[in-house]
Amino acid sequence: MDEERTGAWWGRRAWALLSAVRERSPLVQCITNLVSMDIAANALTAAGASPAMLHCLREIPDFTPRCHAVYINVGTLSEDWLPSMRAAASAGRPWVLDPVAAAASGFRMEACLELLALRPAVVRGNASEILALATRSDSSTSFKVPELSPILLTDCYKLI
Repeated sequence: MDEERTGAWWGRRAWALLSAVRERSPLVQCITNLVSMDIAANALTAAGASPAMLHCLREIPDFTPRCHAVYINVGTLSEDWLPSMRAAASAGRPWVLDPVAAAASGFRMEACLELLALRPAVVRGNASEILALATRSDSSTSFKVPELSPILLTDCYKLI
């Protein structure tokens, strides 16, 4: 029978996972927004990973297959970086999609849905971003989180 998942259990589990990351020191390619680039690099370094802030499309075929993971953050999305995001997400490495403000524009929603179709291992987003992706809503009129109904929750589970 599974051990009860108390606060102490979660603490031990978190420490075990952090220790595993530190022991492996994975190389993580980050295609992230300009605002959070240094924060992402510092967080990964503090966790024991080796971040590489690499977004040049010409480098992806040589570099990305050697990485342990990829982190893609669309916060300062541009048409210039989107091909690199697609290529890195398609390189066969586990990857994380951070769909920052997914509903802010039609272009942003289209890009996020295209990246989502490439099957990230993790979608890291707030409630508004996850709901926007689940419902394919590109409404830029409001970023307010709608009330979670059973139907919306079902849509969100479909992302998994």
